[in-house]
Amino acid sequence: MFGWRRRSEGFEWREYVRTTVLVRRADRQRRVEDVRVAAVEKVKNVADAGVGAGRASVSAARSQFSRLLAFLGDALLDIAVAVFSELSRWAKFFWGVLKDSLGGLLAPVIGALRVPVDAARDKAKMVPDIARNFPIKAHHLISAALAIGLIYVGGPMLRSADGVGAGAAAVVDLAPNSARQVTISSEISGPATAIAGDVMRVDGTVVRIDGIEAPASQQPCLRANGRRWNCAASAKTGLNKIIRGRVVTCTRSGQDDAGRTLARCAVDGNDVAAQLVRNGFVFAVSSYFSSLASEETAARNAKAGIWQGDVARPQAWRDQTWEAAKRQAPDGCPIKGVVRASSKIYALPWSDAYANAKVRPERGERWFCSEDEAKAAGFSSSDRS
Repeated sequence: MFGWRRRSEGFEWREYVRTTVLVRRADRQRRVEDVRVAAVEKVKNVADAGVGAGRASVSAARSQFSRLLAFLGDALLDIAVAVFSELSRWAKFFWGVLKDSLGGLLAPVIGALRVPVDAARDKAKMVPDIARNFPIKAHHLISAALAIGLIYVGGPMLRSADGVGAGAAAVVDLAPNSARQVTISSEISGPATAIAGDVMRVDGTVVRIDGIEAPASQQPCLRANGRRWNCAASAKTGLNKIIRGRVVTCTRSGQDDAGRTLARCAVDGNDVAAQLVRNGFVFAVSSYFSSLASEETAARNAKAGIWQGDVARPQAWRDQTWEAAKRQAPDGCPIKGVVRASSKIYALPWSDAYANAKVRPERGERWFCSEDEAKAAGFSSSDRS
């Protein structure tokens, strides 16, 4: 029955099937691509919505903070007006007593002063009733307590050179064809080695421990029997004992004058600074907001470490050393600027390199009166870690 069909007709049928399969495959790939593009677009829209929500939250928080400041300002102004009014009332009372007691003797003077007193009384009547009746209410006292609390809590943050967010580093990639990334890191964690009594290298980052100060490397310390000992080396050894073989976790709080990271550090949950102060290795930094004053008092009472004999705080010792060096330096400029190979460095009177540094003017070396002067001349500090 089908014997009359040509071979070419069978070939055309196979071609039709092949073409149909290819068309359907291409259509299926196109639908998959459309779904993928729609998913990527949805992710971008969600990210945009998150950024917008974050900005709205920051704006709302800023508005609430502004309202709080305005409320505190109004409350403090009310208190000031009330205190002024009460003082006026007491002054009026004492004035009445004085006038009744010495009315006869001071009648001419009182007569002369009656006009300005009456004028002042008329002005006082213009003060609102809430101020004239000593209106210090509970909410005023609460407002004042809140203001003091804000100052106390915000004090450590104000000490930071970078403000509230000084320790956080944020990286945001907003390139059109790249994925959005936000990385926030305020902690440094890892093995550590001591560089000085208050400086260590944590996971490759040089960190100065916040809230303490170690004795200077050349600073003399005295034992109870009057013999000198190297308290700076002892502080470094004490820090090494605390951190050796352990993971140190530091939270950034800013930078010091040398550009090193300032941080509060802990080992196994124990504050490193507190341990150093408690054992008499270092000094607690004198500050209204210092939290290590009690540890330093305990170490002093126990005559631990640096407190076993006479000792000066590092800044006081540096001031004494500076004045002594000024008396011996040309023109009273005690900083030595020297050339080492291709580098130009300056040495301060209390630095390790100061004693051996020789100033030779023929080599471009000179004396400086201040660090700013030395830096302006292209010299860098010899004490950089």
